[in-house]
Amino acid sequence: MMPRYMVVNEHRPEDCDPMDAGLAHLPRHLVGRDFHCTCPYGVHAFYMVVEGHSAEDVIRGLPAEWRPGSRALQIETFHLTGE
Repeated sequence: MMPRYMVVNEHRPEDCDPMDAGLAHLPRHLVGRDFHCTCPYGVHAFYMVVEGHSAEDVIRGLPAEWRPGSRALQIETFHLTGE
């Protein structure tokens, strides 16, 4: 299993429209993924969890419009049990 990364992209409000163009040509590995967008609520950013061989590999796999300002942070995911 490949490592998992959280893609974080914080951007200016005027960058939202140009980034929308990336939705028209999603790479196959991103289709069906959750895309967490906070732009409508005042903080201009998006977040995704994707797999990749490295942080650089993950960023290369994004649409070109999403790459500026994006970073990929390797993550560990676990479920909270309350115990």
